[in-house]
Amino acid sequence: MARILRETALPLGGLVLVAVLDRYQGGGFIREEDWQKVAAVSCILLGFSLVYRLLCSVVLDLAVAKSKGRPVPKILKHLIGIVFIVAAALLSVNVVFSGALPGLLTLSSVIAVVVGLALRPIILDIFSGLSANIDSAFHIGDWIEIPRSSGGNPQSGWVEEINWRTTHLRTRAGNLVVCPNSVLSTAIITNFSQPSRLSRFDMKVKLPPELDPDRGREVLLAAVQATVGVEGGPDPAAKAPDVLITGMEASGVVYWIRYWLDPAAKSSDQATDTVARSVLRHLQLAGIPLSEKVVLHREERELVGNVTPAARAKLLGRLALFHNVNHGSLDVLAESAALIRFEKGEVLIRQGGEDHEMFLLVEGAVEVLVEVDGREVFVAPMHAGDYFGEMSLLTGEPRTATIRAATGGAAYRIGRQAITPLLEANPDIMDQLSHNLASRNLRRHAKESAAHDEDHEEKRASLAKVLLGKMISVFRSGPSVN
Repeated sequence: MARILRETALPLGGLVLVAVLDRYQGGGFIREEDWQKVAAVSCILLGFSLVYRLLCSVVLDLAVAKSKGRPVPKILKHLIGIVFIVAAALLSVNVVFSGALPGLLTLSSVIAVVVGLALRPIILDIFSGLSANIDSAFHIGDWIEIPRSSGGNPQSGWVEEINWRTTHLRTRAGNLVVCPNSVLSTAIITNFSQPSRLSRFDMKVKLPPELDPDRGREVLLAAVQATVGVEGGPDPAAKAPDVLITGMEASGVVYWIRYWLDPAAKSSDQATDTVARSVLRHLQLAGIPLSEKVVLHREERELVGNVTPAARAKLLGRLALFHNVNHGSLDVLAESAALIRFEKGEVLIRQGGEDHEMFLLVEGAVEVLVEVDGREVFVAPMHAGDYFGEMSLLTGEPRTATIRAATGGAAYRIGRQAITPLLEANPDIMDQLSHNLASRNLRRHAKESAAHDEDHEEKRASLAKVLLGKMISVFRSGPSVN
């Protein structure tokens, strides 16, 4: 109500003033025969102003905006204002010139036709901009995509402003794109922000036809799930990613990876890069090649089961646990690494268990769970390339967490009997492993990166000394603890 009073105070006050002056015949300043025209014109102008302000304040800003759930575009108010001004001007001219309105309308019609033909592109832009606001095809802040007439890559960006003639887009590169409204009115626009701000994106991968389709789906699904919630990855609040088979050819089977994100908040290009790198990493760890484009002769393969010891040694060398361990030792360890497969829901490690094995995950995903007050609490996920169980293997400590398979998958298992000969033959490796183990434990438990911890080296050395003592007591060999 206060806003309505502020908007209508001026025209209402003007009408009251005209009424007072009319009561006293203009106060003697204007001739009586001219006062009637002045009063009539004043009433017309002030009346149109009062009606326009009431229309904007009550109808547009309150009723329409409330029903639409968003503000009424300014361009619509401006257009209504222009109509009111033209109407008030014509009526005022008719009063002043005593009935000249019909002739004036005829003349203005001719002028309007001439001007309309000359300014056709501008008028088309104006009405296209008005139509865009009324149709609600897109709003300020929406992420839209406009195809190029030349057939190149479409133009996409945030809608920053919708003017009378143009619409402004801001691209992710920070550039300003000015698009004529007439182009928008004839283009097929994709609005990624409506009806939901989350949109689906996809990636297609062709894998060998001899690969078990269920296994292929599990590997790819674990790969895309590993990127959900990470920087540049799919949105964690969206629908869960999925994998479908969309085609079969002699050269391979086409898998369709689908994930969801808000393109206005995250770059779809960056998300594609994040998902693609994860897919390639998971396929490499699983020993699954991409399908050949042309197949002249195909030999039967067993994929993961046929990975050589040299390839397994290379995988072990990537782990932080075996950092700076010589290749010869890793070759020996890789020889005894056994490949195991597991199903979804299978428990690989049970909290409190006394078994002494570590696992290198090469397919699928697992969940780390900790028992608190009699119930299991989810701690973190692990994906292909991660390893677990090394503390029990090297120090003999009981399991501190439960590891359960979130999907089907595979892992290399390294047991106590496999690593014992290696440590007995190379006592120096035990010292290196204790330092690597200490570094990983500090990173896992630190609230911030060890790179910002001034006492990191001192803490690592102290923890490594403790771990080395435990390892010596387990394997009963190696350097003495000073």
